[in-house]
Amino acid sequence: MSRVDLADRGPLRALTAQLHGGLKAGQIAVLVGRAGVGKSAVLAQIGLQYALRGVQVLHLSLSAGHSRVRALYDELLSELAADSAPLDRAAAQVALERFRLVHASLGGGFGPAELRGLLRSLDEVLHVRPERVLLDGVGAADLRAEIDGWRAAADGAGVSLWAAVREGAEPAAADLELLPMVDLLIGLEPSPEGVVLRAQRPGEEVRSTLVLDPVTLLARPSGDSAEDGPPAPLAPAACTLYSGGASGAEAAFGEAAERHGVREVAFSFEGHNPARTVGRVVLDARALEAGDVSLLYVAHRLHRHWDRTDTLRKVLQSQWHVVSHAEQLFVVGAIQPDGTVHGGTGWSVELARRWGKSVWVFDQNHGAWFGWTGTAWSRGEPRIERASFAGTGTRFLNEAGRLAIEDLFRRSFPA
Repeated sequence: MSRVDLADRGPLRALTAQLHGGLKAGQIAVLVGRAGVGKSAVLAQIGLQYALRGVQVLHLSLSAGHSRVRALYDELLSELAADSAPLDRAAAQVALERFRLVHASLGGGFGPAELRGLLRSLDEVLHVRPERVLLDGVGAADLRAEIDGWRAAADGAGVSLWAAVREGAEPAAADLELLPMVDLLIGLEPSPEGVVLRAQRPGEEVRSTLVLDPVTLLARPSGDSAEDGPPAPLAPAACTLYSGGASGAEAAFGEAAERHGVREVAFSFEGHNPARTVGRVVLDARALEAGDVSLLYVAHRLHRHWDRTDTLRKVLQSQWHVVSHAEQLFVVGAIQPDGTVHGGTGWSVELARRWGKSVWVFDQNHGAWFGWTGTAWSRGEPRIERASFAGTGTRFLNEAGRLAIEDLFRRSFPA
């Protein structure tokens, strides 16, 4: 297991997959929760996963000494690498030392100005330019009071800022005050199954994205418990279908959702005329830019080329929004010999596979569902098991594909 494989075993991959792919430079994510719930450990896991991917990280601790922070990283790496080969563990340790810097400031008084000075010194003296800054132990009130300064410092240095805050007696009140000020609020709460991680952006509903093991704080799939067994059926009213509302498969998914009482969100853009407009959300230029992708990269991943039109780019950008909001992806189309899915829908599948999401494709040529195991497609019979799911696919939907969509909803919502 390589160091990149190890990086996929913590919460960061699943978290960024659920939340629009992560944070850009100048944006701020905040971890909140009562003392002892594991904020520092989760923050260190985020730093560890970035470092193992070769992203330069600066970990600033305002509550623990340098040696204690390093020991926390070493414990997390040992847990992640327990089953890996010695050479892979050694490579991961080298990457951690190369791409992670630890700075402790226990005397108080560390604010945005000090961050700018520290980053400037690192650049001038060590020629190191962090891409991510992790700030552990800042007071919630201090963060709120200087939020504009923190954002300006992060933006000026070209970094994103992840902060774990010290809470008072009533952390929920601090959550409500912080939410409109930050780009992402991550709450940690203990539960019988483990530590529940809930993430929210301003103006969006809370998403229960992860359940973390209470000891290791490694991610469990959302909805899983410590006990084995199939998940309980979901209530249709608690579920949301994400799509683009296009003719064919997407329209059929929307019609099935409406019959079963599932909420719909259909991402679109100006100038696009979807076949289905229920729940239509028109993405503006700024929102589309968040899902921008390189068409050369798409062509390389899918082994095909398209005309580089503005409309195609917007379609791919809107697909990014569909997949980033969903925890499961259901597609109707055709799996090709190289394992990719035919047509523009293939980009949605590639995104979901990159982000480690549950992916099912109904292959109209074979008349069967196939799920992605992580290494290959395996025939099976899926159910909707996540409250947020996406339905997309070919415009050329045949009768077998239409029946497959309806049967999927009937299995998932038997009532």
